Amino acid sequence: MADVSPSKSLIKGVIKLTLFLGVGFAVLFILNRVLSAPTEDGYRFFPVIGSRVWVWIIAQLHLNFAAFVLGVPIFAVSMEFMSWRRNDERLDRIAYDFTKLFTLAYTLTAAVGTILLISLPVLYPKFIDHLMKILGPTWWVYVLVMYVETLVCYYYFYSWRQMKGSKKGTHVAIGGLLNIMGITMLLITSSWVGYMTTPNPHGVSETGELINRWQAIKSYMWIPLSLHRLFANVVFGAGIAAAYAAYRFITAETDEQRAYYDWMGYTSAMISIGFSLILPGIGYLLGVEIYSFNEQMGIQLMGGFFAWLWVMQAILIGAILMFVNYYLWISLNKMPGGERYFKYVKYLFIVNLLGYAVWLTPHSIALSLEEARRMGAYHPVLGSLGVMASKNTAVVVSYMATFLSFTIFKISNKEPIVSWAKLGHTIRAAVIVLSTAAAIAIGIYSYMVTSAVRVKVLSPIQFGIFFLSIIILFVLDTMMYKGAIVIGEPRWGKMPERSQYALIGITVTFTWLMAMMGYMRSGGRQFWHVYGIVKDTSPDAYLPTHGYAAVVSSIVTVIFFALIGLLFWSIMKLEKVADKGGAQT
Repeated sequence: MADVSPSKSLIKGVIKLTLFLGVGFAVLFILNRVLSAPTEDGYRFFPVIGSRVWVWIIAQLHLNFAAFVLGVPIFAVSMEFMSWRRNDERLDRIAYDFTKLFTLAYTLTAAVGTILLISLPVLYPKFIDHLMKILGPTWWVYVLVMYVETLVCYYYFYSWRQMKGSKKGTHVAIGGLLNIMGITMLLITSSWVGYMTTPNPHGVSETGELINRWQAIKSYMWIPLSLHRLFANVVFGAGIAAAYAAYRFITAETDEQRAYYDWMGYTSAMISIGFSLILPGIGYLLGVEIYSFNEQMGIQLMGGFFAWLWVMQAILIGAILMFVNYYLWISLNKMPGGERYFKYVKYLFIVNLLGYAVWLTPHSIALSLEEARRMGAYHPVLGSLGVMASKNTAVVVSYMATFLSFTIFKISNKEPIVSWAKLGHTIRAAVIVLSTAAAIAIGIYSYMVTSAVRVKVLSPIQFGIFFLSIIILFVLDTMMYKGAIVIGEPRWGKMPERSQYALIGITVTFTWLMAMMGYMRSGGRQFWHVYGIVKDTSPDAYLPTHGYAAVVSSIVTVIFFALIGLLFWSIMKLEKVADKGGAQT
């Protein structure tokens, strides 16, 4: 895109955001005057597909784009910081390309947000009135922060070329401010969802009267949900960046372009999978808070109506891990010396496959009356693999195998020169074997204790062992391969195209998974807008089937990637125009 002065970019950003908000409020005002009054219960109905499905699609699309524009700046600014400290132009280029992605995505985010801004008050006026009564001031703070974030984002992007050299540190600080604004917006929106799902009785009475606004904001799941969304946003944003790099690799016309986008795709994918290692632990913390608020809701989410959805989640996350491992195994071909580690791939594949099988095994299956009489309610063998004791163990072991695939790739072109290298290899093997054996042993022991002990004690220990082993292995390899002999530099760009489809597969699968988990989180409220306080009395006050939710989630995913494809196409077109005009992009 052509260069724009930072001052003009600020005006452009303010005008664009004001235009979206102005159009939204104007359309909202007109519709409230033109449309018939809401029903006595406080609802209007969207034609053909119904209000719930319409809001479901728009809200999930907005959430996807918001996750993208809030997640990517975190590692974009981190990359720029490293480029500044190391004086590395390649890191600066990838940081700029990441910034280009999320800056242009702001427009799509604002457009979908405007549609949501119109839809909710029109279709659910009574509920929105209640939400504004309880949390109204947070909305105006949100708008203010949104303006500040827009100004900072546009200035950060359009001042990139001007703020080089001695000004680079200031530019990095501006990027840090951008992330602070993004996290603030995430905290505000998470307080809305937290209030709807786990309202604090010290903040709002059972009749919906405000007691203390800060207590209403500080719901049970506010902080765990914010943390989970923060890390998930980074995983998701990095995944989109990896898909962009994969698309550019496939369409590249020169070896230089393929080499750069291969490196960009690898960097993005590793950021995504690295942060995803933290998600199970934070998700567990979120689940504990939901149980603390209401055990019935926790049981409904984990073992009731949504039990089979966890099997679907297992299928999707297992597929993501398979994509990641496949990509890393193929990447050994571009590493001089990587062929030495091909012999381990089959064992890592078997471990991942077995973990995948355990993860997706259900506790109960559909049986005929005759089968149930012969076998009982549960399969005598496989039924034991359908409970959380086995699934937590499978998760830990599968993630450990994935981390080993990454470690093998990182060290495949190096030879350690430290005198204790042989001892280091022995220690690594011992850590892997002992941590895996400990995780399996705890998983077996989990069958013998109460659910309270398993949930509050044993499962955290399992994840703790996993994270501790990763830290030990990371420190060990850092020390052992310091100053190592490099057999050869990675041959970036020397990858088959199928490897790039694995990156795209990671992103598509994670997007679909986000939509299904959003359905689960919202469904946990059952027939309540605000659990236990504002009841849903609309015709949609029931839980849709998993199949129906899967169809809606698929529609959302297709629409999202159609819009993302438009974003990628726009960037490439702007680059071609700029190249013809001789401008920087």
